Amino acid sequence: MSRQDELGVLRIVLEEQYERHSTQLALLDRQARRMRADVEAASALTAATRRALGDIARALHYLKQGHYGTCEGCRGDIPIEQLAHLPSARYCTTCQPESHQQATHGTHSAAPAGVPVEDKWPKAGAPSWRRLHGR
Repeated sequence: MSRQDELGVLRIVLEEQYERHSTQLALLDRQARRMRADVEAASALTAATRRALGDIARALHYLKQGHYGTCEGCRGDIPIEQLAHLPSARYCTTCQPESHQQATHGTHSAAPAGVPVEDKWPKAGAPSWRRLHGR
């Protein structure tokens, strides 16, 4: 299977994950409004879901632009297995900065226009990736 084919499969998986996380975020929002109990746990789950949505949206954006899976350090290909495990990976294992190796979700650089950034995460009930991007 060619790298382009593998990235195509990964795109489908990422789109499905985006849909699943969007649904989860909407359910968490509804549940939090109804229960008002354990606000801390609900907030943590909501924040984690929003981070995942942002990472997936960013990955899908770069896939669409044709830049996904290219190491920002050496410009080589990031292994598909690494991208499948961590869709937000920006470096291959050789170039990975040490600060990023210790954290699963390191800090992200500024996202390109049209890609969610931390203060603009998708909100509960946000339109799906496919609807936003005509898929």
